[in-house]
Amino acid sequence: MLTKKAKIGRKLEDISIGEKLIVTEHIEEKHIYLYLALTGDTNPLYTQYNYASQTKYKKPIVPSIIISGLVAAAVTKHLPGPGSHIVKKEIQFDQHIHHNETISIHFEVADINVEKNEVSINVSVLNKSQKVIASGNLIVIPPKVNESNALLYENF
Repeated sequence: MLTKKAKIGRKLEDISIGEKLIVTEHIEEKHIYLYLALTGDTNPLYTQYNYASQTKYKKPIVPSIIISGLVAAAVTKHLPGPGSHIVKKEIQFDQHIHHNETISIHFEVADINVEKNEVSINVSVLNKSQKVIASGNLIVIPPKVNESNALLYENF
């Protein structure tokens, strides 16, 4: 089996308080249906236009867990990156978004705990009008593996 060197995210000592990252994501209907197929969630608010039109939302909305998942994916892809792990996630959802909308996820490193090898990251999710739809804080453990020793099977 082929192997290649793993791309490992940044270690604690390579991260700075105040560091920022913005990630943009477009959420399409196919993402909602993949989530529904995976979880078996049958909430009509997520898929049924007739039902949703009778609610305050007027159209189907994106499940908040999808937004939460996109936040987690941005952490493990970018800040700190591959090999990191979220150990605590507190996110408040104040607004909703509809299918086929674009969001921007804003991250800022709030604190670094060297003793615990943890990074505290504040997060805000904004809709296309730049209105905050969700906000919160993550506690993340950055990778600790030496990149030179890490191997990744070529699966993707």
